[in-house]
Amino acid sequence: MVVRGGADRVPWKGHSTVEGIDKTTFQQIFRDHWDEFRQAYPRYAGDEYDEVVQKMLACGDPEKMGYVQYRCCSCGESRRIAFTCKSCFCLSCAKVSADHWAEFIGQRLLPHVPYRHEVFTVPEFLRKHFYRDPALLSRLMQVGHDCLRDIVKTCARTSLTIGTIVVLQTYGRSGHYNPHLHILFTAGGIDPQGRWKPVRSLSYEVMHRKWQYHLLTLLAQELGRETIQADLDHGWNDYPRGFVAYLQPGEVPAGGKGIAEYLAKYVTSPPISVRRIECYDGQMVSYWYRDHETHSIQHETLPVLRFIGRMVQHILPKGFQRIRYYGLHANACYARHREALAALAQTPAPPDDPDSYRVLPRKPFAQRFEDTFGKDPLICPKCGDILQRELIYHPRYGILREFQLFEEIPNDPPVTEPTRADGRSLDRTERMVQISLPFL
Repeated sequence: MVVRGGADRVPWKGHSTVEGIDKTTFQQIFRDHWDEFRQAYPRYAGDEYDEVVQKMLACGDPEKMGYVQYRCCSCGESRRIAFTCKSCFCLSCAKVSADHWAEFIGQRLLPHVPYRHEVFTVPEFLRKHFYRDPALLSRLMQVGHDCLRDIVKTCARTSLTIGTIVVLQTYGRSGHYNPHLHILFTAGGIDPQGRWKPVRSLSYEVMHRKWQYHLLTLLAQELGRETIQADLDHGWNDYPRGFVAYLQPGEVPAGGKGIAEYLAKYVTSPPISVRRIECYDGQMVSYWYRDHETHSIQHETLPVLRFIGRMVQHILPKGFQRIRYYGLHANACYARHREALAALAQTPAPPDDPDSYRVLPRKPFAQRFEDTFGKDPLICPKCGDILQRELIYHPRYGILREFQLFEEIPNDPPVTEPTRADGRSLDRTERMVQISLPFL
């Protein structure tokens, strides 16, 4: 099988120009070579990887995932709409997952509190330790919060209780293993006297040196100083200005505005998107990415097993929480702080801005389908009538629920009780109104 785009076409600004590539291409790559890959690389032969991949491969298959069946009561036409896997590894479900997370996080932000966005990176020579031992990623997230709290304390010259939402991402734009943290944090905190203290600026010199100290200390404690002494010396001696940390310019608007597109792309997106795959011929995969430093389009062509490895190396251990909440956002104290901070921050609610993004309510399936494909999936393709839900099917448990294709008169008795010809009152079952089913 060969699927490719024209050689004279160049992807630009996120628009796919590849013909023949769609959401099933990623599935086809794994369907063709996943078993071969597991045999070649025993590290990924475990069930924790196979479960994620099989879930992605079954996405949209009604016999494997289950489905909701709809039927037209006018002509009898039926339609099965399969359930999806809702996995972050699935290219089809990633956008929906991002929208759902953005909706949740917009409601989770503290009212009237401005936020900043920090990025902590791991130097390339230290990434191997996290790749070999994924359990270190959990400690990395905790250290990210501790480091940011230390930075704020130094710059504010007082101890502050801040709120952070820490998001782990393990890949860069090229798909290589590149663990780093995206942290959304309150631009201020509560001081020891219980007062809100805003923090307007953070020193880059302090950020870089603090992150260097906290990261190297973490690895020395977890892996043993003697074991990684060469890396520790390299980290201290060859990085006199500290490790790279980015503070995104400007504040994330209070009240949740802008958050949908601000962080969602870092949270639930897979290592690659459909629009970036250019060609798959059964043995090689080509894709493009925008280089972070030069901002130019780069193209890569890899053997298919290497491409699969580049994707599955980002599957986290089962149950791993790649979004965590600390400080004012910690689950144990979040509810207590939410109302109090509305008064403490004393920040007026931001004015309505028609140009700003808003966290919108979750769209139902039919609306998402219509927005994408331009047609309502619940309209009968034959006669144009509305499809009615008939049953819900699960591949393991069979039919979970059946819906009757008729309506029932409300139970409220009329003023005059209806009677039959012989004078007796009609019972409840005789008040059913059968919908005409001309196809039967």
